Amino acid sequence: MKISIFNGSPRKNGNSAFLSKLLSEKIGNSEITTHRLVKLKIKPCIDCRACTKGDLICPVNDDMQQLYNSLDSADLLVFATPIYWFGPTGIMKNFVDRFRPYFRNKKLSGKNAVVLLSAGSGKGDCDLTAEMFKRTFNALKIQCLGIVMAECYDAGEVENNKTALKDLEKLAERINLT
Repeated sequence: MKISIFNGSPRKNGNSAFLSKLLSEKIGNSEITTHRLVKLKIKPCIDCRACTKGDLICPVNDDMQQLYNSLDSADLLVFATPIYWFGPTGIMKNFVDRFRPYFRNKKLSGKNAVVLLSAGSGKGDCDLTAEMFKRTFNALKIQCLGIVMAECYDAGEVENNKTALKDLEKLAERINLT
């Protein structure tokens, strides 16, 4: 199984990275590629609508072009982001906004995805972002295998969150059954 992880956290070794790494370990025998979005230049969608015509690709020349290749070739997409003011990080939102070509070209249709969210107040702060991803997946015909919402704030706190770790274990089991 080819897995592409898209980490929207600015922290190199934060809670999002920990959850992603632990999920990767629990899935096992897979080809895993991790992208730290903060290290890439991802411009916002400018609503030029060029992706709705011709080759159905985004013409904006930035690092998103390499991410499109990773999205297209993966069997499982993993989106990991901390919550900033009840939403994903800005870089994660730019990344998701650039999915517009997939609405027409259908290249993500039928793929599986999971979401890993971390927030200081836990699930109560994650609900809007979880809904954003669910609606995005629905529009693009992506199968959501699960969303882990972890209560953690400082780097490393998630490692002691028994509920989040149990939820991650269940998610890994579900992935391994697909």
